[in-house]
Amino acid sequence: MDRLPDEILLLIVDNIVLFKDKYQFLLVCRRWRSVLFKAVYDYVWIDGFQIRPLLLAIQENPAIGSSIKDFRLEWWSGGAGDKQNHDITSVLPLVNRISQSEEETKEWKEALIEGNEDAWLGLLLSSSMENMTELSVGYTWDLKFFHRVISRAAIREKPFDTMPILQRLDNIYMISDDHKEFWPQFEFLPFFHLPSLRSVRLENVVESVGDRIDHPAYKPAKGTSPVTELDLGAYPNGSKGMADFITSCANLEKFKYQHSNSVIFAEQFMNFRPRAFYFALCTQKHSLQVLYLNDRGETKESGLDEDVGNGNPPPIDWFGSMADFTKLWDLRIPVATLLNFHLSDDRPRVSSLKEILPPSLKYLAMTHFESSQTDQVMSNLLEVVAYRKEKFPHLEEVEIQTCWSNLHASSSAKEAFTPLIQAGEDAGVDILVFPSYYRQRRG
Repeated sequence: MDRLPDEILLLIVDNIVLFKDKYQFLLVCRRWRSVLFKAVYDYVWIDGFQIRPLLLAIQENPAIGSSIKDFRLEWWSGGAGDKQNHDITSVLPLVNRISQSEEETKEWKEALIEGNEDAWLGLLLSSSMENMTELSVGYTWDLKFFHRVISRAAIREKPFDTMPILQRLDNIYMISDDHKEFWPQFEFLPFFHLPSLRSVRLENVVESVGDRIDHPAYKPAKGTSPVTELDLGAYPNGSKGMADFITSCANLEKFKYQHSNSVIFAEQFMNFRPRAFYFALCTQKHSLQVLYLNDRGETKESGLDEDVGNGNPPPIDWFGSMADFTKLWDLRIPVATLLNFHLSDDRPRVSSLKEILPPSLKYLAMTHFESSQTDQVMSNLLEVVAYRKEKFPHLEEVEIQTCWSNLHASSSAKEAFTPLIQAGEDAGVDILVFPSYYRQRRG
């Protein structure tokens, strides 16, 4: 066993998820430790009680910290302490280095002694983890020290002008285990100032609660962020179209948003406002490639829509024309958001998909279809298929999807689309009517 080739050893460790299981390999012999050290610490997945031991281990052996590329933290208490009166002698030099005042130093010391996991995490992120590229954290409330470190590192504020932490971070995922939780959108703006960040995945983010923090890192990056993928796929509520996130990006390529009417569970509600997202995403016409806009989220009004005092306009159901989105090739969007079924005197009729879809489109999924929309959907898609060669030369597939509560549509409803399916075959376009599973493109 101890003569296994290095390649086999590395392959075995690479397929083990839990850090505690991988760590056992380092105890076998010196050769295994030498071969596997970086591979074991490449991906570290810990719970809250392990934050402090990991920091202390990094202090004794900085190579541990510099080996960590993918760091994941779950099951932790955030700002709560375990009241164990910890000895912090070994970490005091780091505390003194990152503190900006005597008052702040005192605050760090008291929190660390109490076992405040937020404070220990802030200190851990300030240590020798300069090569970290992926960060996943089970998000929670009262993260004073976490925010302090992230915001200062994001704009290279002292002392992080000489401590290169988070500067190689490529991917973040802020996880939430409870759909009743909600996190103010502005708390995540510092990430958009990081120089290497490309992918942001956030859960339970809402746009209309909380007062902004008075710090430069909590302002939008105004078209300078390198983020190319933004996924708000679990219980978000964007009353302003998540504009601060979107307009911070220089070249956003993928945007995914699944709306939840709930802002604050059972207390505050805001219906889906497609037009707000349209105005924000128009700043990314030159780069947006994939748009999944509420294709699985709530589309029905809550009946309790509130303005929450922010001067928001009334909901507008139509998203808008995407003809000028020159790189958009994958679009998933509710039928009623793509086509304007809610007409009034001050909103012009949208008469043709042929005029509002981009020529670059390869895949179109029209979701949340209802039988009352059959005629307009049929006529519009027949026109799109007829003009495939002239206007949509890249189009390969069109999907019509019902609501999740009505997956098994009647045979008569499917038969109504027989002419469209035939027209698609003639034009080289696959027409999928009411498929029974969710299709997500990659690439």
